[in-house]
Amino acid sequence: MTDRRDSADARLRDLLGAWRREIDEVPVPPLVDPVRAVDVVIEARRSRVHAPPDGARTRPRDQGLRDAQNDIL
Repeated sequence: MTDRRDSADARLRDLLGAWRREIDEVPVPPLVDPVRAVDVVIEARRSRVHAPPDGARTRPRDQGLRDAQNDIL
């Protein structure tokens, strides 16, 4: 007995495979420049000067910057 789903499954595999190959052929440009992203994050960390409203202790101001630079390098 032949299962009719076999041909449907094969056609679906072929269709999805062709779709994937078509998508993979189109190059996707980088969405974010990594160097610029790091600069933005470091600048944002530098501009953080207000104490938290609940009075919780935070790291020294320069420590966050050093941590960010160590993560990058």
